[in-house]
Amino acid sequence: MPCFKLALTVILTLAACSKAKSIGELFSSTPELRNFTSIASMYPDFVTTLSGASNITVLAPNNKAVFNNMKIMPPGTRNNAEHIKSLLAYHVLNGTYRVADFRNEPELLPTLLTAKKSANITAGEPQVVKAILMDDHVAVYSGLNKVSMVSRANINFAGGVVHIIDSVLALPVNVSMTAIASNLTAFVGALASANLADTVNTLSGVTIFAPSNAAFQAIGNLVGGLSNEQLASILSYHVVHSRAFSVDLTNSQRLRTAQGGEITIRIDDGNVYANGAKVISADIITNNGVIHVVNGVLNPNATNDEPDTGASTQAPAFPSATGSSNVPFTSGVPTPTGSGMAASFPSDTPSGTGRQPNAAASITSNVIIAAAGASLTFAAGMMV
Repeated sequence: MPCFKLALTVILTLAACSKAKSIGELFSSTPELRNFTSIASMYPDFVTTLSGASNITVLAPNNKAVFNNMKIMPPGTRNNAEHIKSLLAYHVLNGTYRVADFRNEPELLPTLLTAKKSANITAGEPQVVKAILMDDHVAVYSGLNKVSMVSRANINFAGGVVHIIDSVLALPVNVSMTAIASNLTAFVGALASANLADTVNTLSGVTIFAPSNAAFQAIGNLVGGLSNEQLASILSYHVVHSRAFSVDLTNSQRLRTAQGGEITIRIDDGNVYANGAKVISADIITNNGVIHVVNGVLNPNATNDEPDTGASTQAPAFPSATGSSNVPFTSGVPTPTGSGMAASFPSDTPSGTGRQPNAAASITSNVIIAAAGASLTFAAGMMV
């Protein structure tokens, strides 16, 4: 009998030791997460949600990440509780993803973020992050195409796993702000010139095939002769009323556009084409869908345009197009600087010309403040 009691005691002790920590216990026992923990603890509902959840992954910014974001936090966001709660929710994935589960191909992973300001998408569809394994390190892409790296992985707790990341995720923002951050300034200026910016920014659940600056430059001789109606028709042909990430695109797929015509998707040797234009950057997350950058401006009057998959460059879909030395539509549009965006809005810079001077003048400096605020809204707390 004494031996039995001793064995039972050992078993119970081992079971207690092997019991996974709660999320609260993990946070409080991880010095690297002191700043994140102090923020999360200000929102008991968030902590309660995590404590009762199962099969989740928490992307927790380390102390330095939170501190660096606090230093450049825009005014007005520091005490915005709804914004902070959205940001916290965006750092939680619906599903358990350990490092071994990530691949060399991008994956779109669902989060707990549902607030319409950052997730203006079809009902029932989650806002996402993009994750990819790069040289044995996990990279996570969030709003504004910001990349955060996993610095410490696979910290298990009762409800799933925590990965510590080296920067705070950015909440997804609207198409114009996201496009500026990706240096799609001609596209943003064209939307403003055609009075389509507000429309495209407020649509719900969309896919945008956004031409690069070089693509607009390649048809530079034509833009001056376009009426607002013609420009609006061309731009609307780049907008699809459903969210389609690269994994959702299939060969010979036809997508109905806001203009009314169809885009044909072609896939060749891993490359994706929209009509004859190649997708050169995919899956840029916006608050209302996704942007795929293409290397040509699509022509709604040339829906049968096909790519020359053997060529290094594609001919414009507009037969009479010739290139210009300046990038059209960019006057007055803010430009990205490094990983962020310029703090000023040049109104007379010589870097580009457009049909209408300062066509993007309605895009004010609030864009920069709001874009920065999308990733910098942790409230004041105990920072190290």
